[in-house]
Amino acid sequence: MESVDILPPEKIAFIAYNSGVYESVQKFGRLITSWKITNGTDVSKAAELLSESLAFYDAEMISELMNTMLRYTNNNAITRVTAVEVRNIMNQLKAVGVSIPWFSLLGFPE
Repeated sequence: MESVDILPPEKIAFIAYNSGVYESVQKFGRLITSWKITNGTDVSKAAELLSESLAFYDAEMISELMNTMLRYTNNNAITRVTAVEVRNIMNQLKAVGVSIPWFSLLGFPE
């Protein structure tokens, strides 16, 4: 098991929120580029498609995406995110019952 320092609440929130954003962006992107969602798609159909879609990320990719974003912002509270921190937050979210469909596909522990 990996040792992780206790993270400040703002960093936990940042990682959890942005992981969800990246998942949503990937799902929408895939559905739009495959023409499953178009201008005429009913909202309930779009919601159904999104709920059935999977996103593929790993902790390293998520941390690097966040670090790239942090490089171009003036966020004094959070300067860097590691893959270990992302994995830890995903484990915590899963432990409290947050559904993360892509979580177990990428080597995150069950």
